[in-house]
Amino acid sequence: MSADLRNALVLVDAARRAYQVALSEGLSLAHIAEQSGHPQYWFANSILHVVDVYGVRTGESAPVLLSRDLVANLKLADDMLVLIDPDTGETKFGDLKTASDQVDRYLAWARTVY
Repeated sequence: MSADLRNALVLVDAARRAYQVALSEGLSLAHIAEQSGHPQYWFANSILHVVDVYGVRTGESAPVLLSRDLVANLKLADDMLVLIDPDTGETKFGDLKTASDQVDRYLAWARTVY
């Protein structure tokens, strides 16, 4: 594992932080997220696809980087804690986390979106 996840944020907390910063800075992504009706969920999904997020595969204990290939056919659960197979409802990854510097990287990217 290449990232230091000791001080990582759980994805739901990273999404909350990103949304709060986006609101306070008047970023256009805050408005886009609000249009979804579930802005924190929108930010969690966005973070999942923009920066490095790690998760633990069901039945295993080591976190793995959630590449686009791994998450392509999965859905973030409504509680934003696990990734599930939308066809079966089976949990595929849990313990979703991202390093603090990745949240900063996400926010830097978010500031460039108009």
